[in-house]
Amino acid sequence: MGRPHMKSAPHILYIEDNEFNQRLIRKILEPAGFKLSSAFDGIQGIKQAIDLKPDLILMDLELPQIDGLGAATKIKSLPGLAKVPIVALTSKTSKRDRDQALVAGCDGYIEKPINARTFADQVRRYLKGEHERIEPANKTRILRDFNVTLVNKLQAKIEELEKTNQELRQSKEELLHAYEQSQNWNLELQRLTRLKENIVGITSHELRTPLSIATGYIDLLLEGMLGELNDDTHRVLQISQTSLAKMSDLITKITDLTRLALKKFPMNLEVVDINEIFKNVREGMSFFMKIRNLDFHMERSDEPIWVQADPNLIEQVLSNLLKNAICFTPDHGKIEVKTWIQDNKGWFEIADTGIGIKEEDLEKIFDEFYQVTDVNYHKTGQFEYMTRGIGVGLALCKGILSELGGKIGASSSGLNQGSSFTFYLPMVTQE
Repeated sequence: MGRPHMKSAPHILYIEDNEFNQRLIRKILEPAGFKLSSAFDGIQGIKQAIDLKPDLILMDLELPQIDGLGAATKIKSLPGLAKVPIVALTSKTSKRDRDQALVAGCDGYIEKPINARTFADQVRRYLKGEHERIEPANKTRILRDFNVTLVNKLQAKIEELEKTNQELRQSKEELLHAYEQSQNWNLELQRLTRLKENIVGITSHELRTPLSIATGYIDLLLEGMLGELNDDTHRVLQISQTSLAKMSDLITKITDLTRLALKKFPMNLEVVDINEIFKNVREGMSFFMKIRNLDFHMERSDEPIWVQADPNLIEQVLSNLLKNAICFTPDHGKIEVKTWIQDNKGWFEIADTGIGIKEEDLEKIFDEFYQVTDVNYHKTGQFEYMTRGIGVGLALCKGILSELGGKIGASSSGLNQGSSFTFYLPMVTQE
């Protein structure tokens, strides 16, 4: 059978949510001289029908959003589309389904699976005006059944919307409760932050006052200003003086850490060379590395690493990192330091053959007061193996570097595999 006598290729709109079926119909109709457009649900199909005004619509009855019956009814009610043939293309094969499709506005009914050899000719017949009709005697009953079906679908949609609205109201109440709770938590956090600031300030002052008095009296005794001392007394006072100095340093670190967290930390910024500052730090600790038989090696950048920073704070960062490497590396171990320039940043890395860090601790070690080993095995000292502080050194390093626009990280292959700490700071031009 030849093609229909039309000025241009007949334009077919196929409304079908199954992509495989879309491709199949396209492969059959396009070689037969038809132009094909696609829609994948009922709402999209109605919009496409309005925009394209096709010569014929192929409609699957089981569609998402709006089913084929509803879509057909809507399209037939639109101006300019009432006379566009709609052919139901569906796997629903009962007489009741066929009758309801015709009542809804379909002009024909083709069952799936289609016959690929005759399908194009079937479409041409509907384009020429072929039209399936309902027996008049059954039309009233079919219309009543169709109306009942529409009412049932409408009722189901209303119930679904009511359920959704109820869920939305419940979600809104939960979100409101969560918001109010978060506001309360925020207020409590602000209160605790102020309390922390006050406690640290008061504690620092209350500890420093007696500490200064005790240090002053010990200095007087050691200088012999209160009488001559025997050797044992002199040695005991020296030990006491060292312990008081460590306590003073600890108070300073805790105070500095709190000020950093509260953004109230004064900095005297200068352009400094990381290599030179570390040189001074290393010289100050070289004696301790020597008596511990630690092998130290440094690979220094060819050029100075100029950064804008407070020299005392950068020295504190470098001192903390080197001291940690010394304290957590057993005697006869190795410590390696490397500095380099990359991407306009100055980089510093220190690696050791020490106790290492478990993977789950790599991020936590920069938290305030976090300890990577059991606190029950805390050892007090200066640079002896496994000497530890209270867990503020790395947190202080992270805070200082962050304030200066840098970042620090740690890596380790696990316990007893050594560890590595790397940080960078933005470089500046030395004038």
